[in-house]
Amino acid sequence: ALGKISALSIIALMSGASSAIGTILSIPKLMEGTGIEFSSVYKTSDYLMLAGVILTTVLVIITIMSIVSTYANTMKEAQMISTPLMIGVMAIGVLSVIGASAEPSTLLYAIPLYNSSLCINGVFSLTPDTVGVLVTCALNIVYTVLGIFILTRMFDNEKIMFRK
Repeated sequence: ALGKISALSIIALMSGASSAIGTILSIPKLMEGTGIEFSSVYKTSDYLMLAGVILTTVLVIITIMSIVSTYANTMKEAQMISTPLMIGVMAIGVLSVIGASAEPSTLLYAIPLYNSSLCINGVFSLTPDTVGVLVTCALNIVYTVLGIFILTRMFDNEKIMFRK
């Protein structure tokens, strides 16, 4: 189980790093037409927060997808399970944008995936919550470790691994 997660995580982290770098490099282009001087808007800490959230979120998503793929017997079953999950993740992203006007409670940063969406929205709206970002990154790592534990238990359970 640990080998499966490790292999997937390495590739996913490289992809996440690419996404973070691409996002960071595209911000100046996006701000070109606004008339705001780019250097006065985003700081290095904003970029670090953005990268930390993206990379830890990738680990959570990989863990969830590994659990789904371990539970499913066939590729078709895995797709049937993962489709509602993907729709839910998209809904979470929309919900975080809809509720963006209110100051989020620190407890909202404990909800997996929603916390990441809140943090990214905060950075892009120039109102990052440093404590929220730290809580999000820490909890994303905790959720990943918990997921690895669940995955290990699934690998040890013959009813899950050898069911028909």
